[in-house]
Amino acid sequence: MIEELNYNDLKIVLEIKSFLAHQDYSEYNQSIEWNIIRTEKRKYYLFEKNEKGNIIWTCSLLEKNIDGENIIYASRGPVLDYNNSELINRFLKSIEIWAREHNYKKLIINPCIEKRQLINFPNAYKYTITQKNDYERLLDSCKLAIMDIIYDEEKMLSCLPSKFRQNTRRSYRKNLTSRISNTIDFQNFYKLYLETAERHAFRPHAIEYFYDIYNYFKNNLIFIEVWYNNLPLAMSIDIIYNNKLIYLYGVSSSTNRNLLGMYNLQWEAIKFCIKNKIPKYDFGGVFCEENDVDNKDFGLYNFKKGYCYKGFIDIVPDITIDFSGGIIDD
Repeated sequence: MIEELNYNDLKIVLEIKSFLAHQDYSEYNQSIEWNIIRTEKRKYYLFEKNEKGNIIWTCSLLEKNIDGENIIYASRGPVLDYNNSELINRFLKSIEIWAREHNYKKLIINPCIEKRQLINFPNAYKYTITQKNDYERLLDSCKLAIMDIIYDEEKMLSCLPSKFRQNTRRSYRKNLTSRISNTIDFQNFYKLYLETAERHAFRPHAIEYFYDIYNYFKNNLIFIEVWYNNLPLAMSIDIIYNNKLIYLYGVSSSTNRNLLGMYNLQWEAIKFCIKNKIPKYDFGGVFCEENDVDNKDFGLYNFKKGYCYKGFIDIVPDITIDFSGGIIDD
């Protein structure tokens, strides 16, 4: 039976965190902390235990309004074993009952799974998959930029295309100053964030959102900054989660781009991974395809592609599960 998390129940909070720490499909988007940070008016953190009292899945859910209908959305979730068809079936049956009780007819999920794993989804449930290039409807990217770290800086550098090797080395000859710390320079970060938002045409968060990120993730957060004299060039907020360094928010100045501040910042992040034996650097997703030259993010696509020397990772796009039919019987 589904249970809803009581955030004040420290015992169950610790149980869930322990469960998440040992799951292959656990992403920061499904953490308790990220659920708290989210600003949706309605959000839920659900879990289910088996007959032995062990947690078998967790799910952070957000209410979204899509085409005038309120739906529930599990960003990079739920967290469960996607190679276990019985467990997937149990989750869907449980969440369908819960959804109907809360007047939701649709669930959208987008865990980091491959197409072959869809065979483990029960045929009894109707689902549709968003087209991977339908950027207006995708709730998250299905093309991930994740770099495997080699614990040797020269070998790591040799994996990059020549342009990226050259620009990385050049950035260290331009008298830039880089720092990595566990505190955020909110004033300068937010200034660059607004510049970045205008340049890439996205709606910015309020600064309080970043205060929340710091407050809830400060034990697993690093702040990288690159300066030229007294000018901030590039900054990023990264978190360490599930054996990855995650490039959560990166910002840069719209001027002085010839100083290659972002190349310097990315290499500082990679060196941090090498030094701390973190096996993966997660640049996040891209909303663009190889030949989509008119896409506003084509430049960002090529930048991330340069670091992902093994190529992007393709996962199944948003999966919409429709509960509008009858409840599925055993």
